[in-house]
Amino acid sequence: MGFKALLGAGMELRQQRALEWVEMVRSNPSIFIEEILKDEKFQDGFVFALEEYIRERDEKKRRLMKKIFLGFAEEKDKERSELEKMYRVLGILNTDDLLVLKDINIEKDDFHQIYKEKKDKNENIHNLINAGILVPDYSSRLGSIASPYVNITDFGKSFIKFIKN
Repeated sequence: MGFKALLGAGMELRQQRALEWVEMVRSNPSIFIEEILKDEKFQDGFVFALEEYIRERDEKKRRLMKKIFLGFAEEKDKERSELEKMYRVLGILNTDDLLVLKDINIEKDDFHQIYKEKKDKNENIHNLINAGILVPDYSSRLGSIASPYVNITDFGKSFIKFIKN
């Protein structure tokens, strides 16, 4: 396969993703009203989100990006939105990290273990700590601990809502 054929295939894929994005907007006329479409802050977010969506290779992450963007579109204060942060965090998380997110109870307001007896998810839990979704408990605990004690950040609660819904 020559360079031109490869470039053509890549451009076709990008075009398909852009059409998916446009279809998402068209499918939600109650969200994308004229007032929102004219808002400069919305337009900035739209361009950012579309560019990131087109570049994303993982289909599951692209679906999540749409959910996050729909949430951004519905926010009243677009300037305070965490759209960019959510996209960056989504970009660094792997598939297993996203699966662990589904096991997190966002109703808990104290330090707790997500998995009491499992050690095999600790790397994912630390990835979520590094992403700013969880905060570790550094206080000393007696005995061996299979999994770290963590609490969920406010950002983490917002992010997890998009993953679980």
